[in-house]
Amino acid sequence: MRQHRNKYKKIIDYFSYCFIMFTAIVFIMGFFGNGQPGEAYTGDFAAYDFNGGWKAVNENTGFCEDGFLLPGVVPAKSGDTVVISNTLPDDIDGKTTILFRTKLEDLYIYVDGELRESYTSEELVRVGYYIPSAYVACDLSAADAGKEIEARFVVKNSGTIEGVKIGPGNNAWFGIIKSNIFLAVCALVILIVGVCVIFFYRFASARFKIDRSFFYMGLFMCSLSMWMLAESRIRQILFASPSLSNFFSFFAIEITGVFVCSYFDEIQNRYYHKLYLGCQTVIILQIIINMILSATGVAELFKTVFISYIWFAIGIILVMVTLIRDTVRKKIKDYIASFIGTCFFLICCMMEIISFFVNDIWSFGIYICVGLLALLVATIVQTALRTEKINVYREREKEESLMNTIEAITGAIDAKDEYTGGHSDRVGVYAGMIAREMAADYDFSEEDILRIQYIGFMHDIGKIGVADSVLNKAGKLSDEEFSLMKKHVEIGYDLLRSMDNSIEGLLEGVRHHHERFDGKGYPDGLEGTDIPLVARIICVADCYDAMTSNRVYRKRLSDEDVISEIKRCAGTQFDPAIAEIFVTMIERGDFKAATIDGMEASELGSIYRSSMLEKKLQTDLLEKPELVHHASHVRMICYIMKLAEKNKRNFEIFFAGIRCPECGEIEPHVHDDECPECGAHEHKKDPLTEFNTYVRKQLTMRDILIEYDDLCNIVVLFDRKTEQLEEIRKYILGFEGAKAYINEL
Repeated sequence: MRQHRNKYKKIIDYFSYCFIMFTAIVFIMGFFGNGQPGEAYTGDFAAYDFNGGWKAVNENTGFCEDGFLLPGVVPAKSGDTVVISNTLPDDIDGKTTILFRTKLEDLYIYVDGELRESYTSEELVRVGYYIPSAYVACDLSAADAGKEIEARFVVKNSGTIEGVKIGPGNNAWFGIIKSNIFLAVCALVILIVGVCVIFFYRFASARFKIDRSFFYMGLFMCSLSMWMLAESRIRQILFASPSLSNFFSFFAIEITGVFVCSYFDEIQNRYYHKLYLGCQTVIILQIIINMILSATGVAELFKTVFISYIWFAIGIILVMVTLIRDTVRKKIKDYIASFIGTCFFLICCMMEIISFFVNDIWSFGIYICVGLLALLVATIVQTALRTEKINVYREREKEESLMNTIEAITGAIDAKDEYTGGHSDRVGVYAGMIAREMAADYDFSEEDILRIQYIGFMHDIGKIGVADSVLNKAGKLSDEEFSLMKKHVEIGYDLLRSMDNSIEGLLEGVRHHHERFDGKGYPDGLEGTDIPLVARIICVADCYDAMTSNRVYRKRLSDEDVISEIKRCAGTQFDPAIAEIFVTMIERGDFKAATIDGMEASELGSIYRSSMLEKKLQTDLLEKPELVHHASHVRMICYIMKLAEKNKRNFEIFFAGIRCPECGEIEPHVHDDECPECGAHEHKKDPLTEFNTYVRKQLTMRDILIEYDDLCNIVVLFDRKTEQLEEIRKYILGFEGAKAYINEL
């Protein structure tokens, strides 16, 4: 039923996607199309250029030109008065507007010698000498038809005279608005998006690991968008006090350099932090100086803003140099998405700066706008990639931490159980190998294989709760002892159930790996496929390691005997399908025991010395248990050695002792003249005491010396050089002549 609902939901989603794409296509056609007959009439927005037939005069230089065509340049310098004049059209009927545009100049408009409109620095309060560029509208009526119109420009920057528009009502504005509205809307969108980015970072960064470059990107967008709006040709319509745009335009473009440095500093992981910090410091100082110069009347912002452009260009060059350096050092892969967006943005910035210095008509930020949008997309992509990378890194750290914890636990288990050294590790590896072989048929992913391996490592955790006398009994367990041993699966289950079970199937694997396929296993007597799959896999891996490891009561089985036993128990103890897969792996040569002669071995194929010591202890406890002084101490040494071997720590172990005072033998034994009841003899009276005092003089606080039997010690030396070991051996063998001996493990 659920599958049918899911299919139905996919169909609904598919049609939804199709409809929204169709809607978007129709939207674009409606927005940019040429229209069709029958559409609603929108009225007449007729307006036309009034650019021909002008007379241009520079009153200061005497320059004069008839038939001057707008837009054009009149040779002039700052302070010159340029006058252009013309005759108004004869067909002016009703209210008409004529539009002139200034470029920082003072402007006076006369009709038939009468001052009709003016836009000057004297009329604007707190603006200064350089007033913002603006369109100046002059209203005309039918009475003005055919009269002379004169525009007087007081030049402050250049002699460029822009085109003139004329039309009924405010129709002259329509073409200007239409040609500039796109950039204004883009700037508004960028401003809104920038504010949203800043707020999103502020609210989300505390909860999610979001790169701080995202925040600087928001500030960067806000500053640039405010500059573009301030320099927009329709700012008179956007702002109630457009003259104030003169100030925040300068401030916005000056502070942008700081945000640029901050953004790229974060993108490049603060590798060039000192360089960017130095650049930011200079920019901030320059802004402060510019403000002071403007406030004191020494130099207006318009005259000093070019310094901001210089530093902006220096910042771009600095970024380009660092990007090139990172490319050479192959560090660019750490922020490849931002790198691509940055390259595109830098190209746009260079085009903007070139346009500013080269073109007569001011570029209002269209290149930067496009580059900024591209950089925003790149930043979002890069943030997503970095977040994903951080999440993957955290997951890897979590897995490594979990793995370390599991290894520590399995090490503790194996240290407690002297007869299964390395057993948990091997079962985990075997279970993982079986799962990988089963992957295609059972649809196991890499995560599933790793999970099954982890569960194999943990399967015997319950042995922590089993008494040492039961766990390490040399002979066969009694019925009572076996009933206690069987409880290790339930102990492990209860231990892990109280923890955060983040590994799927862990509890089932620990509890049920001793269930049998015929239902005669423990603890719950599950049968067949009622036994969880992971438990059936571990059951095979567990038994395989038991058969290929030495036990006190037997040597490891041969590969032929192992195969025969697995086949015999298929369908009773083992899942027959898994048993068949496992046997095939062994026969194919893809599966070999990780033990050598039944003892734990390294990846290089050498037997661990900890396993050798375990083997010796097992044999001695079986053959002459009364002679081993402290078996629990020896087991602890085995565990310490295992940890040292896993961590590749350098150590040396050997047996050092004295010979029997009676016969010179090195093994504990009974002489004919010894008391059969108490074993009284001279060397039974703690003969190692003096020898141990002698040996300990060569040991450090990290070394170990314990008595193994009546005539022998175990000596473990850590982190000693070869020459130091030789000196210690010579020293020990020098104890009272030929009494001392050393046996290597």
